[in-house]
Amino acid sequence: MSFRFRKSIRIAKGVRLNLSKGGVGLSIGGKGLRVGVGPRGVYTSAGIPGTGLYSLNYLGKGERRGAVRRVSEEASGPGGRNIELPPELAPSSASTALGCLWFLVSLVLLFVNLPLGVLAFIAQIAWAIKSVNSPTGRAKEYFRQGQRALQGGEWKKALESFLRVLEFKPDIPSVHRTVAFLYLRLDKPEESLGYFTKYLDVHPEDIPARLGYALALERTGNYRKAIEVLQNLPPETRQELPVINILAHAFLGLGRPELALEVLEKGPLRSRRAMDEDMKLFRYLLGLTYKELGEPKKALKQFQKIYVEDADYENVKDILRELDPSFEG
Repeated sequence: MSFRFRKSIRIAKGVRLNLSKGGVGLSIGGKGLRVGVGPRGVYTSAGIPGTGLYSLNYLGKGERRGAVRRVSEEASGPGGRNIELPPELAPSSASTALGCLWFLVSLVLLFVNLPLGVLAFIAQIAWAIKSVNSPTGRAKEYFRQGQRALQGGEWKKALESFLRVLEFKPDIPSVHRTVAFLYLRLDKPEESLGYFTKYLDVHPEDIPARLGYALALERTGNYRKAIEVLQNLPPETRQELPVINILAHAFLGLGRPELALEVLEKGPLRSRRAMDEDMKLFRYLLGLTYKELGEPKKALKQFQKIYVEDADYENVKDILRELDPSFEG
């Protein structure tokens, strides 16, 4: 059997100080509905007077649980616009509870002792200003600026804001991830590498980040390392067309078209897949591979398919003129 202790002391009309084994709390309201703060946070209490029936709901619990989720590559990758405030910048539940308790005490003091209540509110405002100007507070403000810039598609401005976040709070993995993808989007793969590395040291299981890291390596000419990263992805991920494209391009960069062909042959060669950007790149790489292997007819076929869909894609016109003297595009 466990014993519980609870005592409620009336401070003023509608205001009670609650004492229990868990700690001290304060509540305001009347019969049927009260708002308060206690050891477990801020809560509302609603009930039917005289029946003993009531419900107790703590605010924010569900939201905090819901915030801890895996975001998709689209939401957090180079095109992402929906990143959430990292836990390193979110106020702790203890801090929130303390702030609410302070506010409630100040409110009570305004009725009991006006000068003391005013002094308590002034102290709370000073505390809030100090929090805003702390490293965490400054980092949080720059993070909000970065969020707004992302939502508006202002990638450079977003990058500048998130870099300022790291000046105040350098050890936030999720911000390293965002900065890495933004550098990649702004066609600065070399600058992204260090941020990908820092993030993946903490979260090596993040597949989209590993893929972004491999792409940055491939774009900077570090083909062997890119291939190593891609080959260590899960088998189902290695079958996706973007991964096939990066891996094939890395083998071409190493001067190994025969290995590039082995990779590309795993792609949708016989499918009727729509000619999206990934498919255009796939056929372009396949054409380059056939060309390097001395199979101009097969290469010509791939470049012709691209030309029909997008005549201005890369240098397809120049390659077609090289492979087919009769081409007049």
